[in-house]
Amino acid sequence: MKGYRPLLIENLGISLPGMEVLRLQLNQHLERTGPGNHSHGYGQLLVYLRGEGAQILDGQRYDARSGTVFYAAPGKHHGFERHQSRRPLCLVLDVKFKRVRAERKPNVIGTLPATSLNHIRSRVTQLVAMRDIGEADRQFSVGGIILDILDSLLRSVGMLNARPALPSGRNSLTRSAEKLIISCLDDPSANLAFLAKKLGYQRDYLNRVLKSQCGLTLGQLRARIRLGEAQRLLGKGKSVGDVASAVGVDDQNYFARWFRRQTGSSPSAWRN
Repeated sequence: MKGYRPLLIENLGISLPGMEVLRLQLNQHLERTGPGNHSHGYGQLLVYLRGEGAQILDGQRYDARSGTVFYAAPGKHHGFERHQSRRPLCLVLDVKFKRVRAERKPNVIGTLPATSLNHIRSRVTQLVAMRDIGEADRQFSVGGIILDILDSLLRSVGMLNARPALPSGRNSLTRSAEKLIISCLDDPSANLAFLAKKLGYQRDYLNRVLKSQCGLTLGQLRARIRLGEAQRLLGKGKSVGDVASAVGVDDQNYFARWFRRQTGSSPSAWRN
């Protein structure tokens, strides 16, 4: 994430089977919060988006770096010690589980893969940008983004059931789809029907299998890859028109609108 703008979204009122999401905040840790110096009456999911240090959970010290996820259960003391490096940026979700069983493991730690970490960073950028638009325009979008982030965090610490194992041969389908999408990303004629045919599956069935493996449909998987490549090229200073062509979008204006929907900012603003 480029730059930093503090973020606090309170009174979310997001209720799910077995849990409630209370608030979300984006913090930039200062010098030191001290080992185990505070606790809450609710649980906290913490993911470090950059920087490094040490997270203290109930008296135990754990390394914290980009992509590390922690869950601190209600009443468990926790704190943070900063290392002599870039100031850490931490995303925190305050959650309350409705069943005691979810609280049996008070200190839960996980690590996000690079793709998931980058996806969460992009989603946080969207949330930050949404502060500048009207409440009516963002009330539904905010909830969807937070649920998307929550899914990745809960899976990383093993607090959601693992996706069911698929028959032999299908576990590589997501990787095959990713490779195919990347190979023809700059081809506007390579639509979803073309991709499904090249993979040898009927599109609806393909979407179901991909959804069970990676949580995304074919279209969503392509959008994530397209966004990642667009951000990479914009970061290298490429023009908006060149980036649009490189990710298979002929219409530069359409690309700009699509990019804004994905990130909350225009391509030129994101590049700058």
